[in-house]
Amino acid sequence: MPQVALVTGGARGIGAAIAERVVAGGGRVVVADVDEAAGLGLVERLGGGARFVRCDVTDEGQVAGALDATAALGQVDAVFANAGVVGVTGRIEETALADFRRTTDLLLTSVFLTVKHAVRVLRPQGSGAIVCTASVASLRGGLGPHVYTAAKHAVKGLVESVAVEVAPYGLRINAVAPGGTVSSLSAALMGDVDDLATPYRRLAAASSSGVPTTSDDVAEAALFLAAAPRVNGACLVVDGGDDVLAAKGRSYYG
Repeated sequence: MPQVALVTGGARGIGAAIAERVVAGGGRVVVADVDEAAGLGLVERLGGGARFVRCDVTDEGQVAGALDATAALGQVDAVFANAGVVGVTGRIEETALADFRRTTDLLLTSVFLTVKHAVRVLRPQGSGAIVCTASVASLRGGLGPHVYTAAKHAVKGLVESVAVEVAPYGLRINAVAPGGTVSSLSAALMGDVDDLATPYRRLAAASSSGVPTTSDDVAEAALFLAAAPRVNGACLVVDGGDDVLAAKGRSYYG
């Protein structure tokens, strides 16, 4: 379990589940998010092992500041580049350039900035792990909207490319790729960010096992990647086999 970690998009969902586990394992975590109310509420629940930093992950200065705030706690063991949104949806010919750019900023530029400044902090240490939240949409089309899919493919590519650069420095970078997950993100898509019962019910019904993937499941996988000493440049799918292996013809284009 990392003893000092940063989690972007850490106020809710997968990020919050990661932060909870770091603190439960005796570590300290910086929760970086634009949702100040949720972030402060989380760190209050987690106690002295957590602190909140307001961070727009598309702003390089704020991302750099979040990494520096984490490094102030001691040697950084893990950085979780988790922040993200679904972004623009709809048909390709109806997608506005401004919406494309905003979505790629939130899903890809944010990961680039977090990885860039994580390496800046971790390289002098000669150790540390970076885990990026990708998606099953990183692996094949048809599992997310167009721009989301393109950005998530790019996240996977960035992870694989950076892994080659940082390995000689004693660093590792991997990606976790959730499928449909019961989280604040899926809840928001279904109408209420705080209503997890609805996505749980719907995703359970769509699952071949009758059991949906949860934020806790993805957090466990992310922490495994942070701890696995010989895993570098990997993309670990967490979907119960439902999406990458089984889903056919799902459409997000209407």
